[in-house]
Formats: sequence, structure tokens, C-alpha cells
Amino acid sequence: MESRVELFARIRRDARVEGLSVRALAARHGVHRRTVRQALESAAPPERKP
Repeated sequence: MESRVELFARIRRDARVEGLSVRALAARHGVHRRTVRQALESAAPPERKP
């Protein structure tokens, strides 16, 4: 299982190299569109809430 940092890196790479939309990135990586937007906004995932 990969970490969220690695997932964010793969999402950012696919967005940069292939120019995919948020919806296409979410479908490819099996995550919610909100997660894709978070990945594109910042390289580090947000901290977990207590």
C-alpha cells in the first residue's frame, strides 16, 4: 500500500505530463475529486484530524 505522499506525487505528475482533468485524474487513481484538488494545490497532504 502506498502512502498519501506518493499518491499526491503521482496525481501531480499525471496532471503535469498528460494534462488530465480533475475528473479524469480521480477516476484513474480511484480517489475523490476533492483529493485530486488537494494534491494539485499542495505537494504535502493535509494533516489528519484528531
